[in-house]
Amino acid sequence: MSANTSDAEEEILLYAAFDDSIDVNHFRSIHVLGINESNPIIQMDDTFFTGEYENALGTYMFFEEDLSAQSEDPLLDRLPKKNLKYVTKTRKLLEMKQAYVTAKEDQDIQCDSIEHDSAVEVVSFSNLEAAQEKFRDEFKLEKAEAQLKLPDTETEVLKSS
Repeated sequence: MSANTSDAEEEILLYAAFDDSIDVNHFRSIHVLGINESNPIIQMDDTFFTGEYENALGTYMFFEEDLSAQSEDPLLDRLPKKNLKYVTKTRKLLEMKQAYVTAKEDQDIQCDSIEHDSAVEVVSFSNLEAAQEKFRDEFKLEKAEAQLKLPDTETEVLKSS
């Protein structure tokens, strides 16, 4: 655990398995949502994947390239082109499947089915400027009415004593 990590945080690596046709290196941005939930979502650019935790058969190990690898006997020992060193292991497996996101259809029908409170007035505007003007005028009116209703504090105090 690093010095910046608090006692309440714990870092756990897990292995996320995608279809063979997915090359993670081609994506520019990766966002993970709900990693602690039973079905996390991973968004890579505009592509979405839903995951499901599964029991791993064995242990998944993580390696990184070892740039400081040296041979004890440079004459007889030959180092491979790429040397790896062990980092950590995990037993968490997240099986990812591509999800297809579609826009909701009939948005107006869904809005009509919501029951509106009779005290709330439904207002529609032709553009943003008209809405801003309407609310600006109403705010000024409410502010003026509130100032008229404020009691004069000196008169109130005299009446109560």
